Amino acid sequence: MEQITSSYNLFVDSSTGHNAQTKGDDYIVNLQDAGVHAGEGEFIRMTLNNFSMAKNFWDINDTNNRLKFICTTTAVPPNHSANSITHTTDLFLDKGNYASISDIAQNMAEKIREYLSQQIPGAVNTNLIVLGNLISKNNVITFSINTGGNHGITDAIIQFNADEGDSYMILGGDRVKTGDNVTNSVFTSFNIPTYLIVTCKYPAQRSSMPFVYIRAPGTLNTNIETQGLRNSSDNHNSDVAHSDILGRAVVESNEWVQFTGQTDRDFFIDIHQKQLNVLRLRLTDSKNRLIGRLGGGNTAAGIDVSFGESTEQSTLGNLSFSAVIRFDIIKRKSVHHLETEHYQPPIPARFSEGNVPIKIR
Repeated sequence: MEQITSSYNLFVDSSTGHNAQTKGDDYIVNLQDAGVHAGEGEFIRMTLNNFSMAKNFWDINDTNNRLKFICTTTAVPPNHSANSITHTTDLFLDKGNYASISDIAQNMAEKIREYLSQQIPGAVNTNLIVLGNLISKNNVITFSINTGGNHGITDAIIQFNADEGDSYMILGGDRVKTGDNVTNSVFTSFNIPTYLIVTCKYPAQRSSMPFVYIRAPGTLNTNIETQGLRNSSDNHNSDVAHSDILGRAVVESNEWVQFTGQTDRDFFIDIHQKQLNVLRLRLTDSKNRLIGRLGGGNTAAGIDVSFGESTEQSTLGNLSFSAVIRFDIIKRKSVHHLETEHYQPPIPARFSEGNVPIKIR
C-alpha cells in the first residue's frame, strides 16, 4: 500500500539557462535547493505530466538517408586494363521533409543517375526519370533511369545498412549488416542497355521516428526496455535491460511534438536514490540517438551553405523543449509490521444492561 506524503511540480524550459554541459535537447537541472528527498521507508516517484517541443528537425536526416550503391559495368574508361569495373559508393538522400513518397523516389533516382553519369562513359544525368505509376497507391518505390549511352551494367546492388541508419524503413527494402556486400536490398533490372530499373520491396515511409523519447540518464530506477531501445548494435544477454526512459511523446504533426498525461501513472520512474540532486533530461529517437543526427553534434536540422553549416541548433538555436514533471514522495507500508487497532476486550454481560454499560462505583 502506498501513501503520498508530499509532491512537487518541476516546470522545465530548456531554451534558456544553458551552460557548458547543458543543451536544448540534453538539459541538466540542479535540484540541490529543491529538497527532493525521501525519508525512512519512502521513495521518490518521478512522473512526466506534460511535454512539448517544436518539430524543428527533419524527417529525412543523417539517421535514415544513407544507401550503398554497387554496380559492375563493362563500360570502362579508355585507359582501364580490365574488361569490367566495379563502382561502390555511399549515396545520401537530401535531408528535409518530403511531401510524398514520389518525392523521395525522385530524389533517390536522381542520386543514382548522377553517380552513373560520373562513373560510366557516355551516361548522362539529364534524361527523364520515370516513376512507377502505382507509387501513389501502394507507396512502393519504383523508377527507371535512362542513362542515355550504353551503361554496360552486368550487376547492380543497392543496400540499406541497418548498422548505419534506418534507410530500409524509409525506402522499403531488406536491411543488411556491415560486411555484407552481396545482398541486394531491392530488385534491380539492367537488361535494357540504356535503362536501370529499381523496384523496392515494401511500402516506403516519409519518416522513421514516430516518437521522441525523454530519457533521464543517471537515475537509478525500476524501468526496463527492450534491446533495440538502448542501442541496436548492443548484444545483451537478455531481451531487456535497465532503462532510463522517462516517457515518450508522439510526433503529432509537422509543427509540434506533444504529450499530456491522462492518468497519474502514464509515464513514471520509481527512483532508488533517497535524494535527487541533479536531473538530466535527454531527447533521443527509438535507438537512443540524438534527434536527427549520428555521432553527436549540436544540430538536428540546419542549412548547409557555402560559408559553413549551421551547427549550433541545440546550443544557440531553437532545438529545445518544455515539460512539467511531478515528484511524489511515497511511503510504502511494510508487510513486516502489522498496522492494526489495539485489542479492546468486550464488556462482560454482568456489567451491562442491554447494550449500555453499568457505571461501576
